Amino acid sequence: MDVDRIEQMFEYSSMSPALTLESHEPTRADVQALRQRIQVMESTRVGSRVIPVHSAVSSIFPRGGLNTGSVYSVDSSTSLLWVLLAEATQQGTWCAVVGMPDLGVAAAEELGVNVDRLVLVPSPGSQWMAVLGALIDVVGVCALGAFPAPSERALSTLSGRLRERESTLLVRSSWPRVDAALAVEHQWDGVEQGRGILREHHLRITATPRPGQTALSCDVVIDHGGLRTATRMAPVIDLAHHRKAG
Repeated sequence: MDVDRIEQMFEYSSMSPALTLESHEPTRADVQALRQRIQVMESTRVGSRVIPVHSAVSSIFPRGGLNTGSVYSVDSSTSLLWVLLAEATQQGTWCAVVGMPDLGVAAAEELGVNVDRLVLVPSPGSQWMAVLGALIDVVGVCALGAFPAPSERALSTLSGRLRERESTLLVRSSWPRVDAALAVEHQWDGVEQGRGILREHHLRITATPRPGQTALSCDVVIDHGGLRTATRMAPVIDLAHHRKAG
């Protein structure tokens, strides 16, 4: 991939997502050009120490959102990833997804992700650490595919860089020293024995923090209207029993 192609990504606002590095092995020049162009385009950085998330899932984070300077592990659920990025992108924060070539951008838009604030690097190859390091400098949230954890020394350097740049890292692998591990249980309504129309996608999202802290969960629903908090059913009252008792 040459730098001219990266330049062209910024000339057409109709392109979705905003930026994509399609090369299987981005060069150092590709990465540097990408970082410089994001810096030019960027007008909003997260000014606080918390990156906002959708209100339906904010309760599983002690401070109501993703802590900047932190690393979270997330399971392989694409829905979970887009849920975590949606609110941040809507509020103008740049987010990046690295090393996840099979993601569907249409699904991201359906879950509220502003793809004009989304950078995709589907196949960074052996350059994934260089790409990650460059993006951390300029995006609020970077989501990384299933890459092995770096050495302790490299991880310490990465953590320091996240704190300095007030960025957050989401990883799909079991890395040490994560602030919390996020996992999802799924249930679909409307599909029975492989037939029917999918009406609702129920998710129970659980954040398991470091040892000694309490795990937190929330129940949400994805339907034709997007993401919302799951409605808790009211307890059934047996009126006949009450009449007899009265």
